Amino acid sequence: MPGAAGRPTLAERLEMLFDEIRPQEPTGRRYTHDEVAAELRRVQPGLRVSGAYLSALRNGSKRNPSLDLLTALAQFFGVSASYFLDPTPQDQAEEEIALAKVGHHPQVRNLALRALELSPESLAVVTQIVERVLTDIRHGPPSAGQETVNRDTSQPDS
Repeated sequence: MPGAAGRPTLAERLEMLFDEIRPQEPTGRRYTHDEVAAELRRVQPGLRVSGAYLSALRNGSKRNPSLDLLTALAQFFGVSASYFLDPTPQDQAEEEIALAKVGHHPQVRNLALRALELSPESLAVVTQIVERVLTDIRHGPPSAGQETVNRDTSQPDS
């Protein structure tokens, strides 16, 4: 249940990260508490954290982690530290997770980086292609008799 004014609690924010950010593909297995704690200690040897403590934060029985731990968790999951520190509403937290998922998925990250090189016109074409593929996935490809090309009808045929 969200905290004050629809803002997610620390436990809810952690739950979203563990649920959405995966070690391999977006639908792969979740990180374990012990796995995350071990990596945090490896990157920041002075940090005192265990899998059990992360579990307690995630289920809400512990609520006041150190700033160092929150910063380390943010770096691990690929979100900004403000994800934990700013009282952002639920939709903003979800947007931050969506961006972090891009960073954790090598093919999507590569596509996004390549898209930065495109002109606005080329980016619009690629966006249309992606939208068309997503539509086909959701609803199936058009039938053989359906028109598949959008025509500009503002100008008369020659």
